[in-house]
Amino acid sequence: MKEIKLEDLKKLEIGILNNIDDFCHKNKIKYWIDCGTLLGAIKYKGFIPWDDDIDIGMLREDYDKFLKLYNSNNENKRYELHASELDKNYFFQFGKVYDTSTILYEPDEKGIKSAVYVDVFVYDNAPDDDDKLKEMYDKRDYYNKFRIAQLYPDLYDKSSLKKKIMRFFLNSYLKFLPKNHYTKKCINNSKRYMNDETKRVGNFTSAKRMSGNKEIFKSFIKVEFEKRKYPAPVGYDDWLKAFYGDYMQPLPKEKQVSNHTFKAYYKGENDE
Repeated sequence: MKEIKLEDLKKLEIGILNNIDDFCHKNKIKYWIDCGTLLGAIKYKGFIPWDDDIDIGMLREDYDKFLKLYNSNNENKRYELHASELDKNYFFQFGKVYDTSTILYEPDEKGIKSAVYVDVFVYDNAPDDDDKLKEMYDKRDYYNKFRIAQLYPDLYDKSSLKKKIMRFFLNSYLKFLPKNHYTKKCINNSKRYMNDETKRVGNFTSAKRMSGNKEIFKSFIKVEFEKRKYPAPVGYDDWLKAFYGDYMQPLPKEKQVSNHTFKAYYKGENDE
């Protein structure tokens, strides 16, 4: 297999994003470029120089519609949406759109096998009470510890005898559970307030502890990212501050690094 270099990887990700953009426009699904992708669009009109992935966001109603329609209605079958709601062997709490002409391993060939992807984050109603909000994030992080332990059974340090014994019993317990057991618990926790009227939304299926007022998403504008324009919430300034604080300040040099470790390849004729 031929390894995918960084610049080619970015082009493949933009191809996925363009397909999503066309599909969402055609099917009246609201989405926005999110997280570091949105930050890159505002500061650099493209990728953050040390970044190597693309993120988009959706509110729950549009996310559920996207899950329902994308794989069946998308004309370009090169791209596939994977989500726990669609695949019992999928481990993440949010969706990913894969380029099926590729193979990607995280962090390397001994890790998880998937494909070059765009992350699809979903944002749910967040309680207006800060204590209840913290409770949701605490529960998410608790479930995530078990989800990650199940996903990466050899991840944690087992140098001491006590840690080895604890890890042995934990792995023995997790083997009897479905692979997406804690993924589903995270998703159910995220949807806890879906039938309530709240003023804000939160990020309960990823790693960040943040929330934003729904007024941020009352309308959308177009912002430039890698020479094409994509949707951004009209309140993108407040949204980015919820993620990054004073996001226009330059990061220290030591923090200007990618947070992702992977190996990506073009799929050969005999690869599945």
